[in-house]
Amino acid sequence: MYILLDSASGGVYAVNNDQTASKTVQIFVDKDDAERYNMMLEALDYKRTLEITEVDLDVVVHNCQLHHYDYVVIQPDDVVVPPL
Repeated sequence: MYILLDSASGGVYAVNNDQTASKTVQIFVDKDDAERYNMMLEALDYKRTLEITEVDLDVVVHNCQLHHYDYVVIQPDDVVVPPL
């Protein structure tokens, strides 16, 4: 599993969910999907440098629950685009 981390702060990249007023961490099953998502963010001029990091799913889920973040596991056949 893979997530995007902020290179400067080490914080996990999370998408703001306007409907629930919470943040959602995206956990990618495939590294290629995480890299593609990161490239889309760069193309949209996302201001922070992100790195793809391999993680243990249980650890990420535990931290999301601890910090009251939502999370979603992105499967290889899912289509995900960054918010505009």
